[in-house]
Formats: sequence, structure tokens, C-alpha cells
Amino acid sequence: MSSYTFDVPVHFHDLGMHLDDDQRAVHLRELACEIWAGGTEAQRAGVQQFYGELADAAAEDGASYAGVCLMATEDDRVSTASLVARSETLEPAADPEAVIETLEEVLSLDPAADVHRTETEQGPAVVAFSGVEWTPVPEQPALPLVRVDVYLPLPEISELLVFSLTTPSLPDLPQYVALLSELTDTVEVLTDDPVPLPV
Repeated sequence: MSSYTFDVPVHFHDLGMHLDDDQRAVHLRELACEIWAGGTEAQRAGVQQFYGELADAAAEDGASYAGVCLMATEDDRVSTASLVARSETLEPAADPEAVIETLEEVLSLDPAADVHRTETEQGPAVVAFSGVEWTPVPEQPALPLVRVDVYLPLPEISELLVFSLTTPSLPDLPQYVALLSELTDTVEVLTDDPVPLPV
């Protein structure tokens, strides 16, 4: 069980990281039918396979959450994105400022990454923007994507929470960044401290 919580934006559909493999397969089938209710059986099967690959990759990465977003835009496009949340262990009593400085230094080694510090409700975080390519079909042109990673130290539980949002919908990146910022501000740390009794 995660030692933190966060509120996922309503635009995202949960890929069922909390389910076992069989339950997740059923869930993804139902999700594909819901999202592509007006599509063909082949389209729904293809979407289910794609969502399954996303969920499998997230599970291998130790993700606590994975979801996908499909939004209709004002200019009649379909905007899409994926969101993954995972955590890494920090040294006990790690100094958040030291963690932030190290992250900024390491992430900035990639000349293609745009790295900067930001402030959240839980304290300082590092945001990294990078461009990646995805080839959905072999021998077809690669699809350009933008990936945004938010690294948020949670020293109270010695964890580094990482949100990763990826989208091919480049015109909608500012909207997704705003959603990611709102998501990060909802993070709450769960502790075992006893709740004080009312006086």
C-alpha cells in the first residue's frame, strides 16, 4: 500500500495497477469498450492491447498508478496523454534541498532536457521536460512525444514521488502541465502518527 495519496484529474482513466493480471485484462477490455463505444471490434481490441502494453510497462517500473486521458478539443481534435506515478526510496532523514540540488544537476546532464525547480504544497520539486519518439508500428515514422516528469521528495516517509506525463498532443501541453501541477499539489503523506483525542 502506498504511503501517500493524490487526486488524479477526472480526465484520466485508471489502467488498474491495483488489480492482478486477470482482473486488469477484464478492466482494460471494459475501458476500451467504454471509450470506443462507437468503434469497431478491431478498434476496441487494438486499444485494449495498447492500454495493456502501457499498464505492463508501468507495472515493470513499479508504478502505483497509470492512466490515460482522451479529451475532445474545441477544434474537433482528440487530445491524448498518459500518466504514471511511482516512487523511489530516499535515505532516511534526507534533506529535501540536497535531493533537489542533486536531481537538478543529474537531470541537466541531458542537453535535450529543460529542467527547473518549482514549489508545491509538499515542498520543492524538480520538473523536467524532454522530447521522445514512439514507433507504434515497425517501419512506420516515429511519433514525436513530450514527456514531463515531476520529482517530489517526501522526506517524512523517505520516498521520492515521480509523476510522468507523456503526450503526442503538443498544442495541448500547457493544459496538461497545469493538470500535472494541480495533481502534485494534492499529494498527502500518510503516517502512522496517532490522531490526538479531542480535549
